[in-house]
Amino acid sequence: MTPRQIVASYLLIQAIGTAAWWAWLLYDPESTKWFQPAAWPVEALLGFWLGDFLLLVGGSVATAVAVLRALPWAAVAIWSLTAAVWYPTLYCIGVSVMTDQAWIASAMMVAMAGLTLAMATIYGTVSQSPSTIRVISLTRTAALGWTVAQVVIFWGIFLWIIPAAIVEFEQRLHWSRFSHSGQTVMSLVVLTAASVLGLWSGITMATVGDGTPLPTATAPKLVVSGPYRYVRNPMALAGVLQGIAVGWLLGSPCVVGYAIAGAVAWHLFVRPIEEADLKKRFGDDYRKYQNRVRLWLPTFSTKRESNQNRHESLRIDDDEPGIG
Repeated sequence: MTPRQIVASYLLIQAIGTAAWWAWLLYDPESTKWFQPAAWPVEALLGFWLGDFLLLVGGSVATAVAVLRALPWAAVAIWSLTAAVWYPTLYCIGVSVMTDQAWIASAMMVAMAGLTLAMATIYGTVSQSPSTIRVISLTRTAALGWTVAQVVIFWGIFLWIIPAAIVEFEQRLHWSRFSHSGQTVMSLVVLTAASVLGLWSGITMATVGDGTPLPTATAPKLVVSGPYRYVRNPMALAGVLQGIAVGWLLGSPCVVGYAIAGAVAWHLFVRPIEEADLKKRFGDDYRKYQNRVRLWLPTFSTKRESNQNRHESLRIDDDEPGIG
C-alpha cells in the first residue's frame, strides 16, 4: 500500500468505528456509564453527538477522500481533523485526572488522536515509504528536545492512561487483582531501572544518531554505542519491562498481559520493518552488528567482541598496500 492508501484507509475505519460507537450509545443510553464519571447525567456524554458526527465522522470521511485523490487541501484537512480529535481528547484526560474516573474514554480518545496525528505526520512527504519510516537529521539540541517530548507523551499514554483504563475495565467486571509481600518496592525497582534504560537509550539515539526513537523521525546514523552495545532494541526492552512493572505495581494481570502483548506485536510487526530499513541503509555494518548483539537478551561478550574487532583490524591491515 502507498502512504496515501494507508492514511485514507485508516480514516475510513476511524469514521466507521466512531459512527458504530455512537449508534451503540444512542441505542443503549445506559452504556454511557462506561465512558463518563458515575455522578454525571447521561446527557453529559450524549450531548457530544452532533459535534462528533460532523467533525469526527464526517471530517474523517471527507479527509480520506481528499487524501486518496491528492486534492490540494488534503494536508490542511488532515491537520484540521487532528486538531478536532485532540480537543475532546484533552478534555477527557482532564476529566479523568480530576475525577480518577472515565479512563476508558480517555484511553479510547488518546488512541484515536495518536493514530490521527500519526497519519498527519506521514502524509504528503515524497520520500515517505509505505512502512512509515522517515530519516531526519536533527541538531543535537533539536533531537534531545523531540526525544524528551516523545518520552513524556509515550510514558503518559502507555504507562498511565492505558493501564488506568485497563484497571477501570477490570473493576467494572469485578475481576480481582493480585497482591503479595514486597510488591510495591520490587515493582518500583524494576520500573525505575527500566525507565533509566529507556532514557539512556533515547538520549544516546539523539546525541549519537542525530535523530529520535520515532520511526517518522528516525536517526540517520547507525547507533551501536551506549545501551545499544549490549542489546539491539533497548527502548523496546525498556518499554516492555516498564509495562510489566506498572501491571505488577497495580496488581493487574491484564496490564501485565497488555505489556506482553505489546512485546509480541512489536516483535512480529514492527521489528521486521525496522530491521529491513536498517539493512537497506547500513548494509553490512548493520548485519555485523545484528550478528554480534542479541535482540532481547543483553550481550556482555566484551572479550569476544574485542577479539573480533582485533581480527577485523588485522584483516583490514593485511589488505593495505605494502603489508603482508
